[in-house]
Amino acid sequence: MNPTLQLNLSQQLKLNPQLQQSIKLLQLSQLALQQEIQYQLDSNPLLILIDDNHYPQTDSSNIGSASETLNKPASDLDSFNHNDNLPDQPISQSFFDSDQASYRPDSATITDNHFENLMQDKVGLREHLEWQIQMSPLSREDMEIAYYVIENIDDAGFLTASPAEIAEQVAADFQHTVEPDEVSTIIHQVQQLEPLGCASNNLQEFLLLQLKNINTNVTIQQTDKITLAIKLIKHHFDSLRRHQYQDLMQRLSLTEQEINDALTLIKHLRTQPNYQYLGETTEYIKPDVLVYKLNQQWQAQLAGHSTPQLDINHQYADYLRQSKSSTDRQYLHENLQKARWFMQSIEARNDTLKRVADWIVRHQQNFFEQGESALRPMRLKDLAQDLNLHESTISRACNDKYLQSPKGIYELKYFFSNAIPSTQGGEWSSKAIKNKIKQFVNAEPSRKPLSDIKLAELLQQEGISIARRTVSKYREALNIPPASQRKLFTNS
Repeated sequence: MNPTLQLNLSQQLKLNPQLQQSIKLLQLSQLALQQEIQYQLDSNPLLILIDDNHYPQTDSSNIGSASETLNKPASDLDSFNHNDNLPDQPISQSFFDSDQASYRPDSATITDNHFENLMQDKVGLREHLEWQIQMSPLSREDMEIAYYVIENIDDAGFLTASPAEIAEQVAADFQHTVEPDEVSTIIHQVQQLEPLGCASNNLQEFLLLQLKNINTNVTIQQTDKITLAIKLIKHHFDSLRRHQYQDLMQRLSLTEQEINDALTLIKHLRTQPNYQYLGETTEYIKPDVLVYKLNQQWQAQLAGHSTPQLDINHQYADYLRQSKSSTDRQYLHENLQKARWFMQSIEARNDTLKRVADWIVRHQQNFFEQGESALRPMRLKDLAQDLNLHESTISRACNDKYLQSPKGIYELKYFFSNAIPSTQGGEWSSKAIKNKIKQFVNAEPSRKPLSDIKLAELLQQEGISIARRTVSKYREALNIPPASQRKLFTNS
């Protein structure tokens, strides 16, 4: 078989660096975008941040408009024959004037400086407990044991080691014997710190601790409820976990009212000690889109903090035309090209995000008026067709982006849901149906909860025809237990 030469023509789709950068920026979250902008500012001397408190330290005679610098003929910027590397498309003037053209509501209506959007350091559970120990009158030895107890507490606040194991840890580090009884005493003291019950061994012990620490200044009737609740948790905890209430009533000769009062008290107890100190730093969501009402219509606007204003460093751009060093001119020329691409990518990202937000708000006007029950079904395909964009572009634009409205803060992806035909005409979104199920369950009698079949019948009366198994799937997605578990009293 002789070797031969063949010539084939084929087409391949390749992404140029600018398009790759645009796609990357589009899918970044707010925090990731700010980090990327800061990286570009640190690595590219031709890119600067325009801010009221941030101006480049240059002579005023060297400062011109960004459009003037960028729109100069390629021959002025590239007299050393690098036309293949520098695109000839100048950024349009509208790019620099977009702030003046966009409508900004009055600051009294919408403001970006919400208190809940501030970043603050949150003390962790262990740090909070250690601080209280340091303020306590414990001896130095007992304080060291308390530190070991706190180190063996998990994020929920429960103790993960026995007194004997903690005693071994202390003895191994300090070369002196500690009795498990000493550790148990310190554990009881840690349990009395705030939040109450930290270092409890399990849920049963934590529930008992809460009941025993209820304010003693209560009526006799309330004391009887507390006493019965303690008895149930201490001696019949397994029966409570299995919801065997009828069996408990018969064994303990209790009335329905008595056990109901005790169960109500138990249900109001916390299930884990750590309910406040969740640790490390809490980062509050900064919305990318703000929704406001203007002339009886809901409208969308990009949040002012979404992107800082960027510009070209004119001092370096002038040096690009004046320098006689080919190395310097090559370096500065490449960074000018990168700066232009980055600014254009930011502009494209904002434009795409604004178009997507406008479309969502325009199609969900009833949601912002009436709430989740009025949410219309939306698909990526519909939005992509209307905006003449690819579905993957819509998906990237909605990824990790948030919208703030008077109804709350929602991820853009929240507004997309499947459509279910209505028997009365029109369509229902799956999220609106879930909201209906939640409303029915919240209004049901506690002793006669609605079965999935009954929920399907109620939805049918609303014009929503779905099967029982679909109702069951939606109910489970809402973390609503079945009717048998929601019923207050069940047979053992």
